[in-house]
Amino acid sequence: MNRNIAIRILKEELATTLLKTYSVTQFCDALGITRSVFYSRYSSMPDLFSDAIQHEIHQHFLDYRDYDTEQIIYAYLKQIDRTRLFYINVYHLASKNVSRHICQDISNAFFKEMQTHLFNSDYSNNHIKGFTSVLFSHVTDWLAHGHKKNALDIYNEVRFMLPSNA
Repeated sequence: MNRNIAIRILKEELATTLLKTYSVTQFCDALGITRSVFYSRYSSMPDLFSDAIQHEIHQHFLDYRDYDTEQIIYAYLKQIDRTRLFYINVYHLASKNVSRHICQDISNAFFKEMQTHLFNSDYSNNHIKGFTSVLFSHVTDWLAHGHKKNALDIYNEVRFMLPSNA
């Protein structure tokens, strides 16, 4: 199973309408693979969701590697806003599975990317962890409450903590 194709299909499947359920079988049918192929790569749907979001974060930081931190964060918030149904579905579908909580994985991935981005800065790991945690908290709250705010609202709530021009 090609990871990039799998993530693209997942995004297509979860970006059209709000879903109450989404199964391994539905994903496998959309991708044209068997359940055994799915389980050879992922342990569960939350594992796939986590991988997809972590891939999105990593790709975003690659695409914006020459930008400052504020621009990276604002651009990522706009990306979430543009693809809101995908992110809302992932949030709600993953939160239904209490055996696998993906928030910590995603938060850690975001922290690692930000840590790499700020490697040559004067910011400590504690500072980076602090503002990535606050940002992650605001984003999950945004998704949990139906995306009632826009990217600029969320950015304005957290920008005071962001390293400027880094």
